Amino acid sequence: MIYSYFVKKLVRQSFANVQDQNYDEVLKVMVPNVTHHFAGDHALGGTRHDKETLRRWFNRLGKVLPNIQFDVKNVWVKGPPWQTTIIAQWVATATLANGDPYINPGVIFF
Repeated sequence: MIYSYFVKKLVRQSFANVQDQNYDEVLKVMVPNVTHHFAGDHALGGTRHDKETLRRWFNRLGKVLPNIQFDVKNVWVKGPPWQTTIIAQWVATATLANGDPYINPGVIFF
């Protein structure tokens, strides 16, 4: 399906934009009342409920993990444009400030 192809391409580009710290490009395609949750009790954990708060989270991500790399393993798209569900499976890697490797496999639902 053509729609699914373009959505998958947009999702993969969004991960590349986060990796390259092009956060404005990522935020451009989000609704104003976006909800974003990152699990855990740490510097990146918590829930955000709007684009500005998410922008600040992205900036924090860029400071905490400036060399983050994403390997998007799979993207699934279901539904028509007015009711689309997207699931992306990825692995993020980086080197922490102390030299330790950071490896975080994850799944995100849109």
